[in-house]
Amino acid sequence: MARVMSRLLPEPGAGRLLVLCTAVASLGNGLYVTGGAVYFVHVVGLSPGQVGLGMSLAGVLALALGVPTGQLADRFGPRGTTAVFALGKAAALVAATFVHSFPTYLAMAVALGLAEQSGHIARGALVSGVMGREGRVRLSAYMRSVFNGGFSLASLAAGLVIAADSKTAYLSLFWGNALAMVLVAALYMRLPKVPGTPREPRGERPRGAVRDVPYLVVAQVSGIVRIGPTALAVGLPLWLVVHTDAPRALAAWIMLVNTLMVVFLQVRLARDADTVRGAARLQRVTAVVLAVACAVTALTGWMPTWAAATVLLAVAVIFTLGEIWGEAARWGLRYELAPANAQGQYGGVFATGDALALIAGPTLVTAVPDRFGALGWLLISVLFLGVLCAGGPAVRWAERTRVPEREAAGVPGDAVKAP
Repeated sequence: MARVMSRLLPEPGAGRLLVLCTAVASLGNGLYVTGGAVYFVHVVGLSPGQVGLGMSLAGVLALALGVPTGQLADRFGPRGTTAVFALGKAAALVAATFVHSFPTYLAMAVALGLAEQSGHIARGALVSGVMGREGRVRLSAYMRSVFNGGFSLASLAAGLVIAADSKTAYLSLFWGNALAMVLVAALYMRLPKVPGTPREPRGERPRGAVRDVPYLVVAQVSGIVRIGPTALAVGLPLWLVVHTDAPRALAAWIMLVNTLMVVFLQVRLARDADTVRGAARLQRVTAVVLAVACAVTALTGWMPTWAAATVLLAVAVIFTLGEIWGEAARWGLRYELAPANAQGQYGGVFATGDALALIAGPTLVTAVPDRFGALGWLLISVLFLGVLCAGGPAVRWAERTRVPEREAAGVPGDAVKAP
């Protein structure tokens, strides 16, 4: 057991403390995400559509405000900014216990979503500042591995609360998550301080992230691969139940396979993503793997029960490999192509690449295969092949517009040439 735990944790120090923050936050998130929607529908009396609308609106607004959030982290330092957003999330969760109508729910959901996404962007800058170029991608892998494990355990605990079906039990999920975020904020403040970047005179300010077209293109192309996890979590179970003869219980096993693979393989399979070249190669591999997963899924509609079940389990493994490699590639490109003194605002720009997966992803992986059958999966496969074709040129374009020697030294100033 000690050997297994050592593989899930970095060496003692700031990195391990960041992983501890992630572990505590994942437990809180698992409690809220699993039971929160049930509470608002079953106890407060909202419709599922109203709950979904609040989540979607929060996600869209958070993406839109990502760059200002990143600028705050750069200006005032990512450690304190991340801690403030954690406390903001705690306050929103406390407010959730007083929700009694759709308007109050909408306000709470937006505040919670903004605090969650803003904290994620600021934390990315914090990881870069604390760990440096040599350790930030590897630590991101540790954090994701631990987050998946903690989230899954907390989801099981939330399932017991749902089974109890009492208002007091549901509210304990909110209070538990709020307390977790207060603890996380305190832990963040124990990390080394990462200084902010002083505001430069107007005429000397470097080109902003939103005007860095090559970086924007890389962000959008990289974001497409995040449709893969949505396909696995939402599209594949629906396809299994509606269009194949595989046992329905297999849908739960698919997600178990995914969770275990991420927990135990994310760190090992992210080793080559700490350079632009390595991250770009992993992105190409990801595109091929996800395209293959979709194409194989298309065949299962005509298979007998045993064959469909076996192949779908194999597809879950392939999708998860694509998810693991895709996340590693995104970390490498997000960090390595951004100036050292503007990791916050560049992280906010990179997050805009999630828009397609966040807004259109669930509809794409459910409605298209349901409407067109096997052809629908092949169409999604073509989308991933588009990443294979566009990713390399986009990354090379972005590389040509960097100033590597200044970025590596962390010297303030122009980090991007005019595209």
